[in-house]
Amino acid sequence: MSEVRTKNAQSRGQSDFAQRFALLRQRRGPFCLGLDPSPELLNGWGLADGVEGLRRFCFTVLDAAADQLTAIKPQSAYFERFGSKGIAVLEECLEAIRDRESLALLDVKRGDIGSTNQAYAEAYLDARSPLKADAITVHPYLGFLALAPFVEQASLSQTGLFVVVLSSNPEGRAIQNARVSSDTSVVQSLCDAIRDYNRSVCPQSTGPIGAVVGITAEQAEETVERLAGSLILAPGLGAQGGEFAQLGKRFERAKDRVLPASSRAVLSQGPNLKPLRESIKQHREKSWEALS
Repeated sequence: MSEVRTKNAQSRGQSDFAQRFALLRQRRGPFCLGLDPSPELLNGWGLADGVEGLRRFCFTVLDAAADQLTAIKPQSAYFERFGSKGIAVLEECLEAIRDRESLALLDVKRGDIGSTNQAYAEAYLDARSPLKADAITVHPYLGFLALAPFVEQASLSQTGLFVVVLSSNPEGRAIQNARVSSDTSVVQSLCDAIRDYNRSVCPQSTGPIGAVVGITAEQAEETVERLAGSLILAPGLGAQGGEFAQLGKRFERAKDRVLPASSRAVLSQGPNLKPLRESIKQHREKSWEALS
């Protein structure tokens, strides 16, 4: 990643994605709404589990969100399951999120090696792509350095990355807590790599590579300690058991760098616009208060 580091260091003192987040946060707060059109939610709304139900669900949510939110996070899998027609709806949603001047954080969790990562990076971060997002989630488990094509593309397109570091699901603990040396776990190693990279390109501010850290994960506080200068996507509010009080405590040292995320707890309030809009407002305000 040395070439990418040099380009970034010469171009600016703070990553463009981090700067856009900081500016929006001042006006709209830190909350990130997950746009997860699952079969269960579509059925709960009385919608058919098909492309038209998918589109109606998504644009009802976006209409309710209006200009309240800093970030909206579509989960790509729920669109992909409908094939090309579902992807077309995802393209529409990404454009609609940008029209609302929110950040489109696409939850795709891609991660491979070499030219495959390059192709993924171009698909989701290149300004010419119809699937272009402001940031995406990526998996580092083929090696942190294998993410170099994503990092380079993010630099070129002034976008961001969120590396899955610490999830709250119990199945992830064995891998995430495994030791890469006698005194360093996989989680700690990833935190150090993200922190060091961000310091090298944005030594006085927040860098372009963020981390995904689950709110309910047992090691959340110590993980956040190792992520100086990095944005943190913190999923888990609501249906996954995360609470606003927990949010403020576990992210105490990074309050201005956290994007707390929730999906089902908000989206279950649909399909009527009024309760859906009110739930979005409450999550935004409670997140803002917890992280103020």
